[in-house]
Amino acid sequence: MTLNVHIVNVGQGNMILLHFPDNKVICYDCNITEDNEQEVFSYLKKVMPKKGIDIFINSHRDSDHMRGIEKLHEEYPISSIWDSGISANTEAPEYQTYMRLKRDIPSHEITPNQVWTHNNSLKILNGKRDNDDPNSQSIVLHVDYEGSSILLPGDTDAPVWKDFIMKESGNNIKSCILLASHHGSRSFIDHDSYEHYYVDHIKSINPDMTIISVGDNPHGHPDDQAIKYYEKYSNGSDQGNKVFTTKDNGNIHIQLKGNGSWSLNQNQ
Repeated sequence: MTLNVHIVNVGQGNMILLHFPDNKVICYDCNITEDNEQEVFSYLKKVMPKKGIDIFINSHRDSDHMRGIEKLHEEYPISSIWDSGISANTEAPEYQTYMRLKRDIPSHEITPNQVWTHNNSLKILNGKRDNDDPNSQSIVLHVDYEGSSILLPGDTDAPVWKDFIMKESGNNIKSCILLASHHGSRSFIDHDSYEHYYVDHIKSINPDMTIISVGDNPHGHPDDQAIKYYEKYSNGSDQGNKVFTTKDNGNIHIQLKGNGSWSLNQNQ
């Protein structure tokens, strides 16, 4: 038995499907656009185990993490929505669409350090904090299947890791696979007040591989310095690969097999 993780190529955004051994399906973020809709749903048709999503987790309410949710819901009805309750750009049409759907579907506000256990461990490492930045209050998800794990950090930045997550959970964040924060942005390792890059969290995560969900963008993602440190502190796969991007490698399917074992397929 395995836990199947699909990091869907949605361009400059996030969409991760978690298919658990008991057939539960969690979708963490989505970014379905007019340009990628056909390819995304073609891939979902091949990999979705059933005609529905048990939980949609919105890491934070930025458009590239919830765009197209109504189309997703039409094809694969969502039973429940989890988010942190933090507002973002309320004028964005994607935000308004998301909130309309959220009012129609059972929803739950998630706080840090909650754990859901069901033949696996799903822990919330971050959520609502006492600040004004939606990115830093992204839901961070650590998913463990019998000793094989993946960490999904949303768009969290270095300060929230240094000041909160590492102090609360730093000894329990080891992960086989790390999804790079904020599409490979430097904000995961850098801050105006820091003299040096912050990498203690990457060292503690100690990933075998780092995956960057990214597409064409004007923001300089992924950042060269961030890639440098992801490569330095990722151990590498059996083939020596340390960093993959969805832009270069397409859809990425990871199987978490337990006892630290995993496999990866791409461009399916």
